[in-house]
Parts: sequence; C-alpha cells; structure tokens
Amino acid sequence: MQLAIVFVCLFFTGLNTTHGYVTLGLSADRMSKIFGFADDGSYLQAAQNLIANGRSTPEWAWVLNLWPPGMVWLDGLVVRLSPWPFGVTIALVTTLVWSIPLALLTRPFMNSAKNAGIVVAAELLILATSPFQSWMFDEGLFYADGLAAALFLTGLLLIVNRARSEAPFPIWLRDGIFAGVSFAASIYLRASYQLIPWVLAVVAALLWILVLVRRKRSTGRSGLISQAVMLSVAFIGILMLMQPYASYNLETKGRLAFVTTEDLVYQHTWENPRTDKIPQWMLDGGSTIGCDLDPTTCATVHREEAGGKVPSSAELRTDLIRAIVEHPFKFAGNRISFVTRQWFVDERDSYSHVQTNFNTGPITYSASSNLNPPQGILYLGLFVLSLISAVLLAARGRWSLLIVPLIAAALLAPFAIVHVEARYLIPLKLMGLIAPLLVMTILFDRRTRHRSVD
Repeated sequence: MQLAIVFVCLFFTGLNTTHGYVTLGLSADRMSKIFGFADDGSYLQAAQNLIANGRSTPEWAWVLNLWPPGMVWLDGLVVRLSPWPFGVTIALVTTLVWSIPLALLTRPFMNSAKNAGIVVAAELLILATSPFQSWMFDEGLFYADGLAAALFLTGLLLIVNRARSEAPFPIWLRDGIFAGVSFAASIYLRASYQLIPWVLAVVAALLWILVLVRRKRSTGRSGLISQAVMLSVAFIGILMLMQPYASYNLETKGRLAFVTTEDLVYQHTWENPRTDKIPQWMLDGGSTIGCDLDPTTCATVHREEAGGKVPSSAELRTDLIRAIVEHPFKFAGNRISFVTRQWFVDERDSYSHVQTNFNTGPITYSASSNLNPPQGILYLGLFVLSLISAVLLAARGRWSLLIVPLIAAALLAPFAIVHVEARYLIPLKLMGLIAPLLVMTILFDRRTRHRSVD
C-alpha cells in the first residue's frame, strides 16, 4: 500500500510528471544543463564524468570534497544501467526507499479496516505537507536530502519499533544490523548524519554499564542486554560500511573524513554581511555568525586579509569560539532566531525560487521568505512530543530510546556555527512522526500496569 501511495505522489500525471523545474522524461544530459552547478547538477555532472573516465578526475574532485559520494554513485548507476529515463528511475528509487519507513510507521496501527482508513487519511495529509511536496518529492527530488531522510527515518524506526516490544534475541540482532545499514546509507548521502553512530555508541555504552551494575539481578537484565546488543551492532555496522570509502580517502587524499567543508564554514562565519558579496540564502541562514557576534574581530580579520595575511582555519575557529564565549546570550539569541525562522518557512521557497529557460537552460536564484506557520506548529508539536515520550519510556526501562533526544541534539549541534537552511531541518521534523508510536506504547504500558494491579 505504501509503495502505491508514494508512486501516486511522484507520478500523479504519468511517467513524465513535472517536478520542480524539470519533467521526468528529460535525458540526463538535458537535466545536467538545466540543473547547472546546484547540488543536483553537481551530482549528475560528476557522475557523468565518472562514467566517461572510469574514475574521479581532478576537475570534478570538488564535488566529492563537498558532499559524500552516495548521490554521485546512484546517479552514475542510473545513467549507466537503467533502461528508463534518468528522472523516471530516480523517482522509482525514491518510491521504493520511502515506502519502507512509511510501512514501519503505519503497520502497528493497521489492526482493523477502520483504523487502516484513518491511518491512510492521516498519511496522505502528512505527505501533502511542505517537507514532502515542496521539497523532497518536488524540487529536491534529485537532491540527496529526500533519500537520506528516508534512510535515516528507517534506521530510527527499526530501533524504536524493536524497543517497543519484546522479541527473541536474533530479532534484536537483525534489527540492529538493518538499522546500521540504513544509517550508513544516509551518511553516504548527507554528511549531516555523521554524528549518529557516536550517539548509538554512547547509549550502547550506557546500557552495557547498566548491565554490569545489575549483574546480580536477573529481573530486566536480559532486556538491557538485547537493547545494548542492538545498538552496538548498529554502531559497528555503520563503521564497517563507512570503512571502505574512508580508506579510499585516506589513500588518495590523505584524510578519513567524507567531506572537507570545515575550512569553508569558518571562512563564511567571518564574512562581513555589509561589505562581502554573500548569497541571500546564506544570509537568511545566519552564515556570518562571527561578524554578527564580534564586529571588532571581524574588522581585524578583514584588515589582515587586505594586508596579505590570510588567517588559517584554526585561527578563525579560535576567534569564533572566543566570540561565542564572550557573547553567550547574543550567540544563543542569534542561533535560536535563525533556527526558528527556518523551521517555519516553506522548504523550497525559503531556499531558492528557480526560474529556468528550458531552451537555453540558465538558472537564476532569488530568495523567498514564505512562512508556513501551520506546518511548522504541527511538526514542532510532534517533535517535542516524540522527545518527551522517548524520555518517559527510557525511564521505564526502554533505555535504547534515549537515542531519540540525543540524535535530535546531534542533528542540531552543527547549527551552532553552520548556516541554517529549512531543508536541513527536515530530519528533525520527520522525527516527530514517531510520536504516535511512542504515545501508543505509553498508553499500552499504562493499561498493562492497571491490569496487573487489578
């Protein structure tokens, strides 16, 4: 059923449905010219270069420095192997990938025909909201964000659903393996998920400590071991799947990291919004936090650059940390204001409105500030509810659910210095979709306790 629902969402006018500013039936060559050097165009052109040369050549190495390789590889496989048009194949892949987390979300509620009807209606309403229709299923269909978010949600749901109910030990092991695969795949698509394995490791370590503390008590100890094994296996699985590309980077580029954006981030934080030419979408996301917090240091940095002394990344980082420490309340207000605003805007219109001439292919970007308060309130309410519910369930013995608030913190952490785009907040909004599952578990536990007391 989920496969059919997503298929209709993506192919609502047939195989040549328009998404964003292209139709699915266009050739890959035509699309690459229309996309230009936006994320989707960079992925596709790097993939075409990879196919043509059989390797990543120096002139396109910048793509694999800015982004993980997942979307480049996927585009290359589609161009090389798919018998269908490039856009149609990407939409089919998206249909398949997104049907998995939607099935995991809805299955626990599909226990009667009436409930199934209610669930499908609610699902259609959710799929009509901006993260899906204005970005992941529309203009951002050829970006990595949508597929990465689906894989992230799949990994999270595998752990959440397993923590909700008892099962034989091999099932916990299986779900840990699948969760690790899902999270690793999301990291290969978007580097913003790279802190997730360390969250799993921290919670797994906590669970193993609890197992040791309770070694003389048999009650509840087996459940702790199962949860600890699931998270440990997921963590180890992620590291094993990331190792081949990390080793390749170490051998060819002298680094383990998938991306090298750190230097750019610190340079952007010390750009002067009054004098430097900065894209509006970066200003809207608060990229110039260093200069916003400490104009004096900002002027010093620019004066040194004008004199030929270019500060290193380490120096810019030290200056930024000092500015944050010296202006903590101003820093908090700055970050909260940008995150809040981006949370309540439309994912597509907040980033860019793209106007394309289909004959010549040029793209122009203009910033938009269209707010979407109803959607923002809906997702904020669900997000907060999911955090509270996860903490309550963890306190009742489902300790593995601590990953929910910790993953939320890990996804928010980079925004302390990185500019905020509305589409970067989509994973946090999607975390709110697990709230009904967690609330249902709390209610079930309460009924079970009442019956045991009676």
